[in-house]
Amino acid sequence: MEDNVLTDGTGAGGEKSLVSDENRNSAEDYCRTLTAGLSDFRGRLAATRAEKECARFLRDEAGGVATTRLEAFKASPLAGRTASALMAVAYFLALVVFFVSFAGDRAAGIGLTALALGVLAAGMTVTGGVFLGARRLCAVLPGRVAYNVFSESFPSRKQEKGKILVVAATHSSAPGSYFANFAAVRKAVFVAVPVSLALFVLMCILKMVLGTETVATVVVFAIFPFIFAAAGIAALALHFSFSPRHARENNDAGVAAALCTYRYFIAHPELLPENTRVCFACFGAEYAAHAGSRSFAAAHPEIAGGRAIVFGDITSEAFRFVRKDALRDKVFSRTAVTSAERASARCGIRCDAVPADDGIKSKLNALHGYAAEALAGAGCDVFMLTAKDYSSEGTAAQSAPVDLAVKAYEFAVNAMAKTAEGDNGDKE
Repeated sequence: MEDNVLTDGTGAGGEKSLVSDENRNSAEDYCRTLTAGLSDFRGRLAATRAEKECARFLRDEAGGVATTRLEAFKASPLAGRTASALMAVAYFLALVVFFVSFAGDRAAGIGLTALALGVLAAGMTVTGGVFLGARRLCAVLPGRVAYNVFSESFPSRKQEKGKILVVAATHSSAPGSYFANFAAVRKAVFVAVPVSLALFVLMCILKMVLGTETVATVVVFAIFPFIFAAAGIAALALHFSFSPRHARENNDAGVAAALCTYRYFIAHPELLPENTRVCFACFGAEYAAHAGSRSFAAAHPEIAGGRAIVFGDITSEAFRFVRKDALRDKVFSRTAVTSAERASARCGIRCDAVPADDGIKSKLNALHGYAAEALAGAGCDVFMLTAKDYSSEGTAAQSAPVDLAVKAYEFAVNAMAKTAEGDNGDKE
């Protein structure tokens, strides 16, 4: 099976791609124009002005195809990845309490050191939950208005149960780091923070056991815990940046591919089961604990029983589909393998499954979850498409966004269209 689209439109399985040369050329022109327009909105972090302006731009783009609107919701810039800064604050407070413990007698010192450990445990539990996107914890954070872009071929009141195809992407940017090599920072944090926490806890325990009656023990239990904690606090504080100028612009190709796919199925409804309602959704604030996709799923209960394709990061030619969240043990699709095999046979674009085993690597890749989670939780069968090698981020050469968008669009069309027999939902 070849990695790229075969020049005659025939896949490795001998089938013809549903996307003709004319469709492909038209999509290339459209993606080039659209990605150029998206490049005007840099630094689209959650609920920022740039993100909102981008949402309006996409509303106008999709509005030329079908009825389109913006759907407002609240999102907190502190939720999700950037909550690492809150974890740094919790760690700092525990360090402050630890140093206060030197002021009293032995009993007070033991009590305050134990309190420092309690502050650390409670603070990391709460802020760690926000970091991982826990809904109840994120809900108490101060929020700002963000927008999802929503377009539909016809209103939900005319939709038959389960006859819906949602084509989705996210127009928000992922928060970056203060340093250029984000992949290196990510690896350093995963090592530095656990080691820092383990050593700080060990020093707290030793302090309670040995006491600080001598100058030597005071020096040891003051300097070393400070060094260990400072390393962890710095790693957490510098992991993600709140500045739009550090944002990682990783979604232009995915948005372009999603809009192309939506436009294609609007123009070719015969390739879907009869009377299928086709919708386009572009999520805002998705990197703020998936606020956009969660808001969309809550606002559109009619997606239950339907199908969706969600375009994740499209930044390389390593096309993959996410069938399951390995960390949370949630299955997104029962038809993904069949759909991927069918698309590859038709257009010759290879697409492998993201590993979803019990290994540490699989769980780290799923640390922040996926946009597919909310839609799957609402009862939708979701094909989550990505084209990014998370294990080597920042090291591989990346293709032009236009080329990636066209390939993702062609693969999506061939994956989501019904088979020759008219069945669009083969179960695995």
